[in-house]
Parts: sequence; structure tokens; C-alpha cells
Amino acid sequence: MEKTRVAGADCWAMRLLGSDLAPRLRGQQFRIPDLWPLFETWKRGVNREYMRVKIVVDAQLEGLIVGNEKALAEAKRAEPGLCAAAWFPDVTYDALETAALYSIWLILWDDAIDRLGPAAGDADNVALAAEEYCWASLRFVRHHLWLDEGDHGIEEPAAPTKICDSFRDVAVRLRRYVEDVKERRRLFEHLAEFMEGVMAEYRCKMSGQAQSLDEFYSVRLKTVSVKPLLELSRLLNRISVPQDVLESSELDNMALDVAKIGMIVNDLFSLKKELKDETVTNMVTATMSAHNLDLRGAVAHAIREMQKCIQRFDANSAALQRKAVQDHGEAIEGELKRLIQAYQAISLEFNWPSPLAGYESAPPLPDEKNEDGKSLKNPQTGALSPAYERFIDPLDNGRRGGFDVHVYYFQNNPEQTKYARELWERIRREFPELRIYTFWDRPIGPHPVAMFEVNLFTPAQFGAFIPWLAIWRGPLSVLVHPNTTEEDISIAERELKNHTSRAIWMGERLPLDVARFRMFAQAQAHQQAQSAASNVQASG
Repeated sequence: MEKTRVAGADCWAMRLLGSDLAPRLRGQQFRIPDLWPLFETWKRGVNREYMRVKIVVDAQLEGLIVGNEKALAEAKRAEPGLCAAAWFPDVTYDALETAALYSIWLILWDDAIDRLGPAAGDADNVALAAEEYCWASLRFVRHHLWLDEGDHGIEEPAAPTKICDSFRDVAVRLRRYVEDVKERRRLFEHLAEFMEGVMAEYRCKMSGQAQSLDEFYSVRLKTVSVKPLLELSRLLNRISVPQDVLESSELDNMALDVAKIGMIVNDLFSLKKELKDETVTNMVTATMSAHNLDLRGAVAHAIREMQKCIQRFDANSAALQRKAVQDHGEAIEGELKRLIQAYQAISLEFNWPSPLAGYESAPPLPDEKNEDGKSLKNPQTGALSPAYERFIDPLDNGRRGGFDVHVYYFQNNPEQTKYARELWERIRREFPELRIYTFWDRPIGPHPVAMFEVNLFTPAQFGAFIPWLAIWRGPLSVLVHPNTTEEDISIAERELKNHTSRAIWMGERLPLDVARFRMFAQAQAHQQAQSAASNVQASG
């Protein structure tokens, strides 16, 4: 999770969301929890051609951003190639390259708007320049998509910037992939909605007029550019479904929820930068103003909204599948599943907090090699990392221990059972300082087969036991999961995260019954509600 402090908040854009927010934001801290467990049942992955396309992406960025090393570094850190590889995990390399070049164009085009202002005293001129930029871009994009007969034979509209001009190559690729002009027009309509939303957002930002939360959403959901991505995903994945499916209310609602998820994720991770740059147009601050919440409350509200989006998406996708099979037969199930998974993949663009947090001002690393001629020399600090002596936060350094090790065996397999019992005995004899539990002869808790458990309390124990176990685990699978002590999430959320996104596996990965953690969360909520009701009755 990411922990961040909001420093300054006295910015002109605060007028958009309420003038009282500046003092309420100053100095507050908030945490962005690990979001991956929310999407555990959704399609996710990274295209295996990612590293290959990254070379093309870096070259494209270097050609578009010349003379500004800082901007180039920021663009590379945004990882448009990785975004494309996550959004389009199953497409061919050529399609992935098309998606990556499209992503570069989209990201840089959007960033160019923010560089137009605000300039002191000429907000109207800046807003007008932004509108002219958007309209000129739309004309250029439309022309190169060849939406009308003869478009490719008439004089080309001028591209307002070099970045906008890069759509020329994207359009060539799209025309090759999408021969049907109706499909290209559908994509353009979504792009036009996005660009017009950007104009509306910028006009409002420059005016300084306050918006209601509904007004904010109506504009912001257009500017996250999710709908064009969804359409592009369908086209590049070559997914073919009947027109009534594409025009169904269920699919529209699914697209809306994916857009909301994209907005929430983007705004959570961009809030700190927006406050620093004084360009706040953010769902978190809008929620604070509308619901009179502090920053932490607004973040919690955003996470709940994301959970609702996921639930609605799943309900609509199930309804769409039932309806489509009823209308078109079972033959449609395969393509429909691909469409749903393509939509799911577009949602999952968020990144982990940077591991370089705290090292932003460090000098560049040397390129000098060690005597072996291969490994790199690292800058020496004269001190070892504290992680050698103590598990880092939020790992549990107390009674429970920082890591649990579960060694699995198939209880109906005599050979595995014998080996597992011998290993259990060997560990007890060689590592008597470790805590080891019962040798279970049946599945227990979330574990799908029989197992035994070992606890590790120090980095030294982890460093000794895990390499030893890598050799001696034999035919058995092993789950190594952390125990953590975060206080800003429930125990159930914590356990789910520790058993899934933070887990380490040795050998074959086994499916855990993670539904138990959710059941525990529901039981906790029910117990808390009963307790609250009892307190109300007692006070009455």
C-alpha cells in the first residue's frame, strides 16, 4: 500500500471543489490499500511480448519528447508499454504494438492539455487554446481513420502538435486491423466523447466554478478514456459478437463500471501529484466536499464504490451471458467470455507503490562492473539494511511471527504422506527453535489438502529455513505467506491479501478456499452491527 502526506493545498483549482478543502487537506495522511484482492476472480495478466514492445515504446517516446529529459523520464515511468500489455494480455505482437503506440499518443495528448496553463490573468485565453487544440486533434484523428469516402484523397488537416501527429501511424495500423468503416466510426465516436469531455473539464477547471458531485462524475467519466480502450480491445482481440449484444444495456452498464473503476484508481494514485501541481480535478476531493469527509474517509468511500462497481459488473455480465445464450445459442459463449475478460483487463491498470520512494533524490547508480565483468558495483553506505535484523513493517515481529510456511501433501498418496511426515520430523529435529504445528491428515481451514505449518520469527530464521526447504521439500508444494499488522483494513482483508497477492509458492501452486476470508469479514460486520444496536438500546 502507499502512504502519502498531503503538503500544500492552497491551489486555484480548489475552487472547483470547495474553498474549505485547502485547510482540511493540509498535512493529512492517507493510505492506498492493496487493490488486487478486489479483482481476484477477474481476468488479468501481462502480454508475454511486453519486453519486446518496450523497446518500441522507448524509441517512440524518445522521438516525441526531445530536449526535455525530465519529461521523457516521467513518460517512461508511466510505462505505456506495460499499460498496453496489461490491457491487452492476449493479443498478437502486432496488435500489442498498435495498442502501445495508441497508449503513448493518448497519454501524451492528454498531458499536453495540462501544459497549456493556467497562465496568470488569461484563463479565458488558455481555455480557448485548449478547445482549439482538442478540435484540431479531432479533425486530424477523423481524417486519418478514413471515416468518410474520399477522406484519404483530400488535403490533410494540420496536426496541432508533434504528439498529435503520431496518431497518423496508429491510424494506419487501425485501418489495417479494422476494415469495416462502421467499426472505425464507432471507435471515433468514443474518442470524440473523450476529447469533448477533456474540453468540458478544462473549461470548468479554468472557470473556478463549483460543481456538484454528479456534475463532476458526468465529465470525469468521459476523461478517463476507458470507453475508447474498451472498443479498441474488442477490435484488436478480434472479438465478434452480434450487434444487439454491443448495444445491450448490460454491456453499457459494464462499460460504465469499468470507467468508474478506472477513474477511482487513477484519482487515488494521482491525488498527491495533482495537489503538488495545483491541477486538482479529482474524485477523492470531490467526495470530501460532497459528503463532508476527511481524506481517509474519502479514500475508504472510494474503495467501497469500487467494490460496488465490481459487483454490478459481475451481475451484468452474468445477465448478459444468460440473455445472449437464450437469443443466439450456446455457440456465442466463447466470444462473449472473451469480451467480458477483455473488459476486465482494461480495469487492471494500477501499479504498486514505487519501491524507490525515499530515494528520489539519490545520485545516479554507477554502470561500473565488478571484477567478474558481469555484475554491477553498488554504492556502499557502510551499513546493512535494517531488514537483516528485523522484519519490515507491516510484517508481524511479535508473537505470531512474520511468516507462516504451509507444507502440503496429498493425503491419499502414500508416498507423499510418508515423505511429508519424515520432513515434519526432520524439521522438528534440525530446527527446534521454530514453532511447528500438528501434522494434519486432512484439509483444514482454507487449505485444499493436508498440510503442516511452520512459523518464522526473524529474518535470520527465514534466511536459513527457506533455502533449506527449497532443497528438502521434495515433491511437496509449499505456501509461504506473510503475517501483517495493518490497522486500516479489516482482519479478513489482511488475511486475503497475505494469502494471495503477497504469497510465495514453492512447487505447484494450489487453489486456496479464499471465500472463507470473505465469510469471516461478513461475520465481523454482522457482529459489529449487533454490538452497535445493543449499545443504542442500552443508551435508550
